Amino acid sequence: MKGYIGVVFALYIACSVATQQCSKYHYEEQILSKVVRLEHRLDILEEKLSKEDNNKDMDNQLEDKACTQCPDGWIQYAGSCYMIMEEKLSFDEARASCLKLNADLVHIENARENTFLRNHLRTLKGTAFWIGLTDTDTEGVFKWVDDNSKASFTDWDGGQPDDYGSREDCAQFYADYDLKWNDGRCFAILQSICEMKVKV
Repeated sequence: MKGYIGVVFALYIACSVATQQCSKYHYEEQILSKVVRLEHRLDILEEKLSKEDNNKDMDNQLEDKACTQCPDGWIQYAGSCYMIMEEKLSFDEARASCLKLNADLVHIENARENTFLRNHLRTLKGTAFWIGLTDTDTEGVFKWVDDNSKASFTDWDGGQPDDYGSREDCAQFYADYDLKWNDGRCFAILQSICEMKVKV
């Protein structure tokens, strides 16, 4: 009987050790799996940071080029030169005035460019500024005058464009809407923004 108890006890000890070893192995496997997942996340974050740094470098390079190539009195940002025209003109007159300067009414391509312009306009006293966007050809289809492309980025104020009175076809920064965009009558007499692309 004692021999039998001794065998049972020995088997119990062996099983306990094996269970502990299995548990230890399972625990180590879980830790290793977590480390691998964390390393993967770290790789993704490093890749994102690298892309952001590259984008900033590109913006800085474009700004450096613009800085050396913009005419006096123009402001530069990311590959373009901008002039806020003091003279108040209709939309067509404003565009003609920009063209005489080898520029065109501003074509806003993205939120960063839009924010840059809004921040600059906040330092001025103007109430509205023409941008190069109109739906004169097809109502509700706003296109940029410089290349006739449909607007992919817009920053309309709430409820705009509304074509009030069926006569509003030209876009503007509007101070009363915190310099969000508004559609207005193209014959209105306003200031405007000219944009000149930097020649590389």
